[in-house]
Amino acid sequence: MQAVRHHPPGGTEKLRIAQEAIPEIDDDEVLVKVHAASVIWMELYWQIYQKDDGTYKTPILGEDYSGVIAKVGSKAPSDSGLQVGTEVMVFMSKAFPTKRSINGGMAGYAKAHFSKMVNKPRSLSLTDAASVPLSALTAWQGLFDHAKLAAGQTLLVTGAAGPTAIWAVQMGKMVGARVVGTASSEQSFELLKSLGVDQILNYKQAKLDSVLENVDVVFDTVSGDTSRQALKTLRKDGILLHLVGKPPDDIGRDPRVIFFIVDMDAEQLAKIGDSIDKGKLKPVVDSVFDFNDVVEAFKKGETGHAHGKIVLKGPNV
Repeated sequence: MQAVRHHPPGGTEKLRIAQEAIPEIDDDEVLVKVHAASVIWMELYWQIYQKDDGTYKTPILGEDYSGVIAKVGSKAPSDSGLQVGTEVMVFMSKAFPTKRSINGGMAGYAKAHFSKMVNKPRSLSLTDAASVPLSALTAWQGLFDHAKLAAGQTLLVTGAAGPTAIWAVQMGKMVGARVVGTASSEQSFELLKSLGVDQILNYKQAKLDSVLENVDVVFDTVSGDTSRQALKTLRKDGILLHLVGKPPDDIGRDPRVIFFIVDMDAEQLAKIGDSIDKGKLKPVVDSVFDFNDVVEAFKKGETGHAHGKIVLKGPNV
């Protein structure tokens, strides 16, 4: 099979398409023939690939992906709904230490523990399903597990048309919150209007703290000075979810600031899938690249101007 391997340190110049064997699975794993994988450009710079001796692992990229089950280990629960031929979406949670393979879904086939996947939403194509797990779970866990967002509250989403923020916008509307989003382009404005955002702010024209106050929850995908402005808009008991790595010290010292790392939760991902099938949520895919165009896909991600998710097709699609 073909696979995209990254040879850090470095960025897109260290991406290579390799030819290698289809992975063997353990008894509690599932082998998936990959249809598509979502592009996480930051993965090129993750520190998790550096070993204790200073050298680097060379992973197959792609934390979340979609595909069709090709083989099921004997210890996978019979009531899981996972069987050969089932269409699934997968989230590996690479950020958490494990003895298992760190290889992801940018390959012809990929393996993962049975708990890392759920049935694809019936209403979605496999391509769109690949865009869901990481970004949607990040928004879900941030808003509901950490911030306890509820109807009637005000949610501010910075960089609101981005791949993760777009889920926060929709989930905020889904639970009855008043949603404010920041953006700067006409394309972003139109996308956010179509999702029912209550107030759209052009961050190039106004500082957040000059036009907003008493915000309950900030879902911050921008960081830096934007975070500092957003903090000033918060209520005294509000929450700022900092999504762009650990916050700078001057921000992180504020007890209202929360940084977390998303983890796979099959029950939550299934609920997200159900909400998609019911029309309450929908994936927004910016662009789809062929497997051989992986460098271009990551370069587009690095621009920071994607509207929704960038997806890479599998090599056999």
